[in-house]
Amino acid sequence: MRSSVDKVLPKRPAAGALYGLTVIILLMGSFSLWANDQTQGDNAPPQGECELNDQQQEMLSQINEARSQARPCGDQQFEAAEPLAWSCKLEAAAKSHSQDMAENDYFSHTDPEGAGIEQRVGNQDYVWQAVGENIAAGHTSVSALVEGWLDSPGHCRNIMNDAFTEMGMAKAEDSESRYSTYWTQTLGNPR
Repeated sequence: MRSSVDKVLPKRPAAGALYGLTVIILLMGSFSLWANDQTQGDNAPPQGECELNDQQQEMLSQINEARSQARPCGDQQFEAAEPLAWSCKLEAAAKSHSQDMAENDYFSHTDPEGAGIEQRVGNQDYVWQAVGENIAAGHTSVSALVEGWLDSPGHCRNIMNDAFTEMGMAKAEDSESRYSTYWTQTLGNPR
């Protein structure tokens, strides 16, 4: 696993795919001015506004299967959690980040201009009380990706966190980038 880039890396990961550090932000109350200035909207878009592709449906199913069972994430034990619903707004935030990482050849929760998950979900008008993100690079299948996240304590904690009620995910590819495939899972709980 890699948590930062300290050296020049080969074009493709030599020993498997990479995972980003887990980012989780839980805000209860009024810690974020941009979130406080917004009114609660309907965070569940009308059915059909976005449709899950087969890969997204597979990930949602595997994540919900994982959440249905108690499990340890590192040294922390988690009870089974309720299944996540799909959010088109969180999917759009994930898609923008995966595409940006692929197109600009970087691997981080923060884009080159310093924007993080709060800005990405805010750009989608997602009004939240909890938001988190898992990223990975180099995986070619959902199964390998989810298995890797569940083996990583921080990613696993995000997946099992019962503060989250929704998710979106996206994968972007660029054969000219360092890792070719970039994945983002965005988790949230609307206000």
